[in-house]
Amino acid sequence: MPIRIAILDDHQIVIDGLKLLLAGQENFQIVSEHTRGYDLLETLKQKKIDLVLTDIMMPDMDGYEVAIRIKKDFPEVKVLALSMNGEGVLVDKMIEQADIAGYLLKTSDKKELIQAIEEVSRGNTYFAKEILSELKSFQKIKKENEQINLTTREIEIIQCIAQDLSNKQIADQLFISERTVETHRKNIFRKTNIHSAMSLVDFAKKRKII
Repeated sequence: MPIRIAILDDHQIVIDGLKLLLAGQENFQIVSEHTRGYDLLETLKQKKIDLVLTDIMMPDMDGYEVAIRIKKDFPEVKVLALSMNGEGVLVDKMIEQADIAGYLLKTSDKKELIQAIEEVSRGNTYFAKEILSELKSFQKIKKENEQINLTTREIEIIQCIAQDLSNKQIADQLFISERTVETHRKNIFRKTNIHSAMSLVDFAKKRKII
C-alpha cells in the first residue's frame, strides 16, 4: 500500500514543486494539498493520511500549531517539517512540544526528500545534517542556560537591558518596582559572573536569550 501524503504550504508554487518531485514514486500517493492549516485538519477527519509534509512559517495557523494539533487529535499521522528556517530553537521546540518525526530544509534535494519520507513512514526519524548541527549547538546552549539557572523574570530583565531601558522603564514595562528590578539585576550579574550591561548583552546573544 502506498504512503498516503498530505502537503501543507501557504505557497501553491511550493506544493506544485513537491508534487513534481514526488511524481513517479509508486510507493507515494498525494491524497490532499492545502494552503491553510485549518483545511488540512478538516481533511484529516475525513481521509486516511499517513504523513503530512508541512511548512513551518505560515499565516493564520503556522506549522508548529498544526503539528501540535495533529499530535493531539491524530497521533497516528507522522509529521515531516519543511522550512527555510532551521534554527535550533525552532527545531527543538518542534521536537519537544509537537513531536515531529522529521525536519528538512527546503533547499534539500529530491533524493533526501524521498529518503526522509520513507524513513519517517517506517516509524523512524529523519533530520537533515544541517538541522542536526543547529540542534546540537542549540541544545548545548540550552543546557548551559539551565545550569546558570536564570528565571523567566530574569530573562525578561535581560531582554529589557538589551533594549537599553532604564530601571524605571523596566519596572513600568513589567509592572514591578524599581527596587525589584535592581535586585534582579544583581542576581543576574551574580549568576552569570558578568559586571557590565554590554557584556551581559553579548552573553545573552551568544546563548540566544535575545
